[in-house]
Amino acid sequence: MSLNRAMKIFLFVCLCGGVSDAAAQVTNGVGVNGFNYVFAGNPTLNPALTLVRGVTYVFNLNAFGHPFFIKTTMSDGTANAYNQGVVNNGAQAGTLTFAVPTNAPNQLYYNCSTHSAFGMRGALNIIDPPESTPPPTGQVVLITITAAGITMKSLGAQNWNAVPEYSSNLTAWASVPEFTNVLESGTNTTSFGRLDPICGPNVFLRVRNERQ
Repeated sequence: MSLNRAMKIFLFVCLCGGVSDAAAQVTNGVGVNGFNYVFAGNPTLNPALTLVRGVTYVFNLNAFGHPFFIKTTMSDGTANAYNQGVVNNGAQAGTLTFAVPTNAPNQLYYNCSTHSAFGMRGALNIIDPPESTPPPTGQVVLITITAAGITMKSLGAQNWNAVPEYSSNLTAWASVPEFTNVLESGTNTTSFGRLDPICGPNVFLRVRNERQ
């Protein structure tokens, strides 16, 4: 099928699995800026961190003079340390590892044992691992192509989004940059503009189911 002589579109019928959650950062470089902890790749001072039960996290510390503790409450000194699954709690340099137990509380904290009162502290939000539920099976049932854009209808399920993807002789598979998706009565209606400017003359399309 074609939109015009300059552009051909091919349907690659594939409802591929996938979830939107990014992989957790398990290795963290930790330094110091005044009375603040700084984490490599994170511009926020003393950021709140989300840890997943069952995952082991490594904190590479370069924080001389600022003992790094994982605790049940934020406090000066060594009291209230949470040591289950933690190796080298209170270290200032080297490696602190935290194998988050499956029964870890929902809320823990990290703080400097000598400067917590100065604000050198942050929250550790503990969550369960994401469900590994596979994406729903289904199929693309209709494609409408006009000069203004493209509409794809596919079978869907609640709590899953249909994400259109494209590929061409100029690009690898990637998500369509701007689209709308509406699920109604078990059918996803996914709409987006023409891809001529970014795809060149030949374009392949597919739909990937992604957890909301």
